[in-house]
Amino acid sequence: MIKKIFLVIIIIIAVSGGLFYLYCPPTDFNSDLIVTIDGGSSAKQIAKELKSRGAIRSVIFFNFFAGLTKAEKKLIAGEHQIKAKSSIKEILRQLQSKSNLSRERNITIIEGWRVKEIRDYLLEAGVVSQADFDEAVAVGDWRSQYDFLHDSKIKSLEGFLFPDTYRIFTDASAQNIIKKMLDNFDLKLTIAMRDELATQKRSIYEAVILASIIEREALYDEDRFIIAGIFLNRLQEGIGLQSDATVNYVTGKKTARPSYADLQVDSTYNTYKYRGLPPGPISNPGLSSLKAAVYPEQSDYFYFLTDSAGRAHFAKTYEGHQQNIVKYLEN
Repeated sequence: MIKKIFLVIIIIIAVSGGLFYLYCPPTDFNSDLIVTIDGGSSAKQIAKELKSRGAIRSVIFFNFFAGLTKAEKKLIAGEHQIKAKSSIKEILRQLQSKSNLSRERNITIIEGWRVKEIRDYLLEAGVVSQADFDEAVAVGDWRSQYDFLHDSKIKSLEGFLFPDTYRIFTDASAQNIIKKMLDNFDLKLTIAMRDELATQKRSIYEAVILASIIEREALYDEDRFIIAGIFLNRLQEGIGLQSDATVNYVTGKKTARPSYADLQVDSTYNTYKYRGLPPGPISNPGLSSLKAAVYPEQSDYFYFLTDSAGRAHFAKTYEGHQQNIVKYLEN
């Protein structure tokens, strides 16, 4: 009789504990969460994310109940807005409901991406169609809205689609997304930066072109300002920029250093063959590169190279540059 009573008590405790984990959310689960379910997401992966974000008490009980109810087969891919204080049972119900899909999503545009790379990213994510994107990036549609696009030399939005993480509606059009990027660029290029360029008698477009090269050449922020000064020194002295990044823009390659054949490509973007700035930006630069182009660090350097770790090394003379090549590259 005592054993039966003890067994009943154990069962009651186990059931009570299970119900507690199933129906009682953590006390600090006080705000809504956005949970993304990819096509191949498993209940186990989702449980780990929910636990790490404080939405459930137990991964084991989540997986047990998901398996018991066969919820894993009913999960709907997409971004779900999980309401604060939801129990495990309520969370699983929300993850199986189309009506619970978030009306918003995040997109992240990486510093240094080209317009083509932004397009490919948005297409792959199913955000826009190619036709809508190509129409949205036609520069003529935006000239009247943004003063930084008034320069008649500007033929595309390359350089002006500001890299950042954007929160967009799931049904956002390509026009909506491009406008967010241009608005962001307009905000980041402050009045002080525009005044500084005017003082230096340099145009916004020239600064954006330079920033786009810096973005592709430099890995570390502290190097960008020195490199900007080096490029401006070379421009002032009528020396070719000799930027590997501009050559890669022409060839489409992603190699650290162009081949000898690449350097012979006849293009105005090949700054080994043609002096001065290329005719347009080669990427969409981030804020650090943009600032470097506006506020370059003055020095006596005319040469730089980056080692295998991405660190820049500078030289005042060609001889010093050759020594850096031997020291940092030939090994």
